[in-house]
Amino acid sequence: MCGIVGYIGKENASKILIDLTRSLEYRGYDSAGIAIYDSKENKFLIKKTTGTIDRIKQEILNEIDGTTGISHTRWATHGKINEKNAHPQISSNSKILIVHNGIVENYQEIKNNLIKSGYNFTSETDSEIIANLIEFNLAESEIKDALEKTMDSITGSSSIVGISKDSPNDIFLIKKGNSGGLVISENKSGEKIICSDPTIITKFSDSYRYLVDNEIAIISKHKNNFIRENKEPNKRVVNIKTNTILEDNETYQYKMEEEIFYQKKSIKRIIDDKNDLIINKLNESNIKFENIQRVLVIGMGSSFNAGLLGSYYFESISSLKSETINASEFIDSKRIIDSNDLVIGVTQSGETAETIKALEYAKSKGAKTISVTEKNISQASIISDTNVNIGCGPEYAVASTKTFTATALTLYIISVYLSRDNENKKNLENNLLGLDSKIESLLLDTKDTKEIAKILSSKEHILYLGRGIMYPIAMEGALKMKEICYIHSEGYAAGEMKHGVNALIGDNMPSIVLCPPDETYPKMISTINEIQARNGEVIGLIDKDDDNTNKLLSNYLTIESHNFFIDPILYVIQLQLISLYSSLRLKINPDRPRNLAKTVTVE
Repeated sequence: MCGIVGYIGKENASKILIDLTRSLEYRGYDSAGIAIYDSKENKFLIKKTTGTIDRIKQEILNEIDGTTGISHTRWATHGKINEKNAHPQISSNSKILIVHNGIVENYQEIKNNLIKSGYNFTSETDSEIIANLIEFNLAESEIKDALEKTMDSITGSSSIVGISKDSPNDIFLIKKGNSGGLVISENKSGEKIICSDPTIITKFSDSYRYLVDNEIAIISKHKNNFIRENKEPNKRVVNIKTNTILEDNETYQYKMEEEIFYQKKSIKRIIDDKNDLIINKLNESNIKFENIQRVLVIGMGSSFNAGLLGSYYFESISSLKSETINASEFIDSKRIIDSNDLVIGVTQSGETAETIKALEYAKSKGAKTISVTEKNISQASIISDTNVNIGCGPEYAVASTKTFTATALTLYIISVYLSRDNENKKNLENNLLGLDSKIESLLLDTKDTKEIAKILSSKEHILYLGRGIMYPIAMEGALKMKEICYIHSEGYAAGEMKHGVNALIGDNMPSIVLCPPDETYPKMISTINEIQARNGEVIGLIDKDDDNTNKLLSNYLTIESHNFFIDPILYVIQLQLISLYSSLRLKINPDRPRNLAKTVTVE
């Protein structure tokens, strides 16, 4: 996996492909490549590299002047990170060139059969078998039949974009399963762009065609020929609408820093525009919310942690049974799901493979579905009964910050919407007022946060402890420290300490304790005392007016409480800052953590 771009037009394809591929860098990748068809030489010109696409930019622009081509950013799944495993991959006889997101589950079986037929393989990837299989099928078929045979032969989910040497000015596309987005866009000049993320082509065209499962197309300058076409959802042809990003006059060194500080604006936007972003979408859906008896939230990573907070809201505010389940375990957990269930898929990109598959499974069982995403249209939104946009705008750092808080706030608003306590709804809505000001105040003075980061950046292990509504925040804080500082960190329910975790307490294992002034406060004080009794270092996030807890702590940061339900957003922003400043002390680029991708399109 990671990013795909294709171009058919009149201009120098290499420049367009390089620029668009660079726009996909936020998704994370470890190698890149580009291929252009050179009509004068009658061959594909291919350049690949480990690292960023910029490493091959200059020589591509100097050497290649074709008008049709494809490019790719790769996040390794099969095969090590090197040039031979980078995409594009080319067939043995150089007739077929492809880029690929996804996993071919039966690749070894196909590879063995192709080797017996005389095909050679130069890479360790499962993607190379696709190019060779298409070429093999071409021996007895036309290209459209060869593509169909190939789709029917491979198992798993794959998004494939390629070029045949026999039709070098055309680009073919295969979409099987859920392996990330694949769209076709055309402008008024007749140029066409194929890509895996429509947000990068908003300046190119105002509409695009989203491919869905089991579709095959051949794109030429004058026609889009669908060999297989799924006729069902009319959502596939849409106008591009992007979230307006409010201007920020500050200058930031890193995108993660910018996105943390942007939260004062993104949160205000959700509060101000909640009707357009959320409420109207729910009102316009075909879901009969009065029949819902249970809410299941599914997600992964930060989306899972936000879902845990959401389930707390649905139980406490909506008075509906709720559970958050890791999307990768949703199907295998064998839960009984029926038409009285509402399944909410949380996926910032709208392309997370496991979450999409889980949404499809929920729909097959009759459940109602909502996708909570940062985009108006995505694979998740196509599947779901309705899509809710979290309204914070695109996020470019790999680690989630503003999308986490925007998702948490969105789930809170949905829980208020689902509440049957009409008398209390206004109070719940009023809880949001002034939150953006509290966030702004928190972000104004980060001196003490940087001092805490100085302490933590030298540690090898950290415990994050929370109770009740703060437990998901402890999980999220630990995840941030793992992601961008490479420090082993674990989020625990504080009550779990006596059941094994106390064994870890020591000189090099500080505990970060979330201790707001809520009903769990007395128990959190007991947890702090237990750790201190074992000579453990305790760093607390406590309320601004708490003059007692600070005496028990090795160090602490204060947070001005806003409201019980909303305080988790303030606490998690402080944890985001701690991880950011810790990474900077460690001289780690927080935007591009190693081995991670922003959009995970394979299982």
